[in-house]
Amino acid sequence: MKLLPVIALLLVTTLHAAPPPPPPAEVAQFLTEGQAAFNKGDYATAKGAFEMVYQLDSRNVTAIGYLQKIKVLEKGAPKVVDQERQLAGLIVPKVQLKEATIGSVFDYLKTTAGKLSDGKIAVNFVLKLPDDAIKTQTITLSMNNAPFTEVVKYVAELANLNVQYQKFAVLVTPKSGAAPDAPAPAPTAPAPEVK
Repeated sequence: MKLLPVIALLLVTTLHAAPPPPPPAEVAQFLTEGQAAFNKGDYATAKGAFEMVYQLDSRNVTAIGYLQKIKVLEKGAPKVVDQERQLAGLIVPKVQLKEATIGSVFDYLKTTAGKLSDGKIAVNFVLKLPDDAIKTQTITLSMNNAPFTEVVKYVAELANLNVQYQKFAVLVTPKSGAAPDAPAPAPTAPAPEVK
């Protein structure tokens, strides 16, 4: 029966143990960074910060809650790889275009993307241009070892076109709503001088 007072003493000591120490400054800093990133929609940065908090304090309720929220958001997010980033990773060894029509240039670029990626990247160009511009407007371009997106950029500049990378296609339109062959309009009156 001498064992009973010892167990009682252990229980009393356990119940009156000192409260856990406050979180270190490092934990507080990661929590602040994580919450700020989460509020901005930068979930990757937020996740990294909250994972650091969890490593330092695996019982941190705030970090656990945010990590659960991020996990739900990641599950619901579509798995879309940015097409422009994919295409920028392709290096075109050589481009030699001489008086090539706009239509044939974009056909060439589409085929080139497929070849350079071994068929893994398919690019769709949507040309919102007049038919005569696609069939008759020509450009000349010579480049070596250039990222695919830079080749597209220079083609667009030479043909006076805008290029917009979208989820499923690259949209090609005339600049400023003008016909691609049309020169920029001249100003009607000189700008006033500022003194």
